[in-house]
Amino acid sequence: MEMYLSICCLFLYLIANAQTETLVYDLKVSGKIIGTVTAKKIIQGNNVTYISDTDAKISFLGTTQIKTIMKVIFENGKLYESNYKFYKNNKIKEESSITSNNGKYTIIHDGKTNVINEPIYASSIILPFYKPKDNDKIFEELEGYFKSIKLINNKSFQLLDPKSNHKDKYIYENGKMEYCLVNNTLVDFEMILQPKYFSQNINKTY
Repeated sequence: MEMYLSICCLFLYLIANAQTETLVYDLKVSGKIIGTVTAKKIIQGNNVTYISDTDAKISFLGTTQIKTIMKVIFENGKLYESNYKFYKNNKIKEESSITSNNGKYTIIHDGKTNVINEPIYASSIILPFYKPKDNDKIFEELEGYFKSIKLINNKSFQLLDPKSNHKDKYIYENGKMEYCLVNNTLVDFEMILQPKYFSQNINKTY
């Protein structure tokens, strides 16, 4: 009984001492808000957990409900594990996972397996909370490869995709991502930080 109470107390202590930061973005397509992206960063000891949830509704020849959930854990500064699920009208359409073992990563994306033999220190999910540096390598969790950062100015960066040649744009203020333009084969979309999360609560245009 004493052992059980000690474990419970330790668990409650870890929860109470976890540091959580949350940012919420409006998700836009063609200038229209279609949903939100909620990004969370949770620090517990040597572990940092990032969670990204997307809720969106697309109206084109009917209404389509889109939801994505991604959770990535970093341990001692390196990616430890990752899980991603994509839902369309409440039915799962895409899955991806990353597991680490003895310095090797196994990525499974919709049944296809890929292996990475180098450490991963940064991945795309951390970008709302991490202002990158020129030439940083950012791992793309879904497809399983590295992208690179190119500095535009002291607040703006491009994320370069070596496979598609797409160039995503990121704008930062005080270390937080305020704006992101993601180029996609089918449609481009924007993530714009909601005003209450700005360092100064003012309206901005990009």
